[in-house]
Amino acid sequence: MAILQRSFGHRVEKEREGLWRIVFHFPTSTNCWLLEDKGELTLIDAGCFWNTGTIFDTISSIDKPLRRIAITHAHPDHAGAAGELARRTGAQVFAHQLDVPYLTGKRSLAELEGSTLSHYLHRAAHHLGVLNPPSVDEPLPVEEADEIGSLKVIHTPGHTPGGVSFWSEKHKALFVGDNASNRFSLLSINMSVFTLARAQLIESFEKYQEYDARLILPGHGRAHYSQQASADLLNSAQNVQRHHRRKISN
Repeated sequence: MAILQRSFGHRVEKEREGLWRIVFHFPTSTNCWLLEDKGELTLIDAGCFWNTGTIFDTISSIDKPLRRIAITHAHPDHAGAAGELARRTGAQVFAHQLDVPYLTGKRSLAELEGSTLSHYLHRAAHHLGVLNPPSVDEPLPVEEADEIGSLKVIHTPGHTPGGVSFWSEKHKALFVGDNASNRFSLLSINMSVFTLARAQLIESFEKYQEYDARLILPGHGRAHYSQQASADLLNSAQNVQRHHRRKISN
């Protein structure tokens, strides 16, 4: 893996030919991914709004046009720069139809039910004006099995209602957004307080069995390489279920 840029706030790595990772270190370690697709670029997730300049400069250094911005879910650390990047480059923003209202500012995730703590945190973020990302002009809604360039859309709700993953046949890779993380080389399902429907998220992991993945590209943490990457994802969800059952039985 070649490190192309490094600063206090971010790092750009060439993960493999035609695939780049931009990792931002504030407010937490968060990834954007750039995928080359027939001489054009697709950006998977778009960081926070203050990351716009870094992402734009990285695209310029790669010297290929950005045509698509594919959003895994409508949280501000994954869609924050999408609107401004689309305006600067002319790229089309894509998101699942259930998350589009949160990207356009017509609705707030604070309206949705979740755990008590999750509900209050979302409401607090809404009142502070930091829950919704800056508005995106006319994002294109997608649903299960649609294609964004060479990427296939997989609807994997739970973290948000319109949470999606993307399958790259070329790279045998799953872009999983915040459904899973790989911090400290520990691949795990995301059961944070910002996951609205935990049971639904665990059910969504069953869909990963349909794909013979060798590479998991999460929203937080490093890429996970494995000959049984899809099974690794499913195991992480099953471990959570087993832990939950033990707590209930005790």
